[in-house]
Amino acid sequence: MALLEAINVTKIFGSKNIQYRALDSLHIEMEKGEFIGIMGPSGSGKTTLLNLLSTIDKPTSGLIKINNLNVSSLSKKELALFRRKQLGFIFQDFNLLNTLTIEENIILPLTLDNRPLKEMDENLVRVSKQLNIDSILKKRIYEVSGGQQQRTAIARAIIHNPSIVFADEPTGNLDSKSSKDVMEALQTMNQEQQVSILMVTHDPIAASYCQRILFIKDGQLFNEIHRGSNRQAFFQDILDVLSLLGGNANEFSSIRSY
Repeated sequence: MALLEAINVTKIFGSKNIQYRALDSLHIEMEKGEFIGIMGPSGSGKTTLLNLLSTIDKPTSGLIKINNLNVSSLSKKELALFRRKQLGFIFQDFNLLNTLTIEENIILPLTLDNRPLKEMDENLVRVSKQLNIDSILKKRIYEVSGGQQQRTAIARAIIHNPSIVFADEPTGNLDSKSSKDVMEALQTMNQEQQVSILMVTHDPIAASYCQRILFIKDGQLFNEIHRGSNRQAFFQDILDVLSLLGGNANEFSSIRSY
């Protein structure tokens, strides 16, 4: 049974007179423990797809299932609870709260869920060590680097052991060193803890850490490639597909070595 499944998903924006079909009859499956990347030119529909898969938006038609549950049929209240318990989110701009410490930001999902203090402490120690941020837990957001902020956001996204982590351009605001640290952290989580990750990215180097890439063009699946044992060869494959996809070269991140 697939962990996540999108069945004939279509998303149309606009009114009766002016309609824009952002996604057209897409079918996607994701197994538990996969690390999938979604790429495509601006306007291809990849962000719309991420919003639908992560339950932030609903499809015009079609089904989205997570753990065999049709999430499209849930009420707002049920959906909010499902999202809080089952899903993790990592954003380009970190979405951390400046009024809280690093520690308080990380345990926020557990605080909202009224988890026992002992469980919060144990999980905090586990994820902060895993992401090498255990020495900055008492600091405020403005006292740490962008890379440390993003690793804090990752810790917050995984502290409640979600079924899937959704990442939207997680390296978009980072320099190459911080990008490397973040992508290696995600890859380690995926390989060692079997954390399931679905990531939208413009960056071919970030994408090369994934196991599989789905390329979207004009709201449809354009291509799909799988990574073998060689990340450098996979990176080249990604570049080859991007060149076929077209779009302006500046829509994709410049090639950085990390």
